[in-house]
Amino acid sequence: MKHVYRRLTLLACVLILVPLVGCARPTPEPLPPEEILDRAIDRTASLRGFECLLVRDGSRAYLDPFRTMALGRIEGAFVAPDKLQATVRVITPGMVTEFHIISLGEDQWYTNFVTGEWEILPPEWGFYPATLFEPETGMVSVLRDDVSNLVLQGVVEIEEMPGRELYYLTADLSGENLYYVSYGLIASQSMQVELWIDPGSFDIHRIKLTEPLPEEEEPRIWTLDFWNFDQVVEIAPPDLQGIP
Repeated sequence: MKHVYRRLTLLACVLILVPLVGCARPTPEPLPPEEILDRAIDRTASLRGFECLLVRDGSRAYLDPFRTMALGRIEGAFVAPDKLQATVRVITPGMVTEFHIISLGEDQWYTNFVTGEWEILPPEWGFYPATLFEPETGMVSVLRDDVSNLVLQGVVEIEEMPGRELYYLTADLSGENLYYVSYGLIASQSMQVELWIDPGSFDIHRIKLTEPLPEEEEPRIWTLDFWNFDQVVEIAPPDLQGIP
């Protein structure tokens, strides 16, 4: 009787493990890092839109020549080729402020800090966040042209996406073109870049840039997250009489 019980127990364990093994996700193919990046760049260039988040940590990066307004984060939706609506968080002396921005090509509007009403963004701001996300001329084009020492470090998960394995690549990045793309916000001549890329779709889920600054300053870190790939939202000029 004991032998029968043991056999039944073993059979039950096997029946439990079989579906778990069958549902296990296959290990992503270890492609050459250059091929992974090329596929990811082509995939990004084909997208009609996506949602995005840019967060700056570490040393501040200023939006104005008087160094009174530092960028904290930008979160919003991008529609190809050059439309963006987003919420921008800035740090000013003694306070943190948020405003909304809409970019349609070279036309930009923002919500006034005091009244909350839409106004044309003053050109002297020199702030065009949509350029960071434009597939042909933004961050992705910089990755195509300016990376070196590209290495596939392995397949990993990130905390915000548990259970999803992503290619994890690192490289050195020349900062000259990125300086112009970011209108001077990202100013280091060279920096480290890290990328997390989906092995199936080759969507870029995260880009992380670490700017080394002079010894007396802590590094400046830029993290760009992307999601809702190929999603298109309607982005139209605002009602200048108030928030639409």
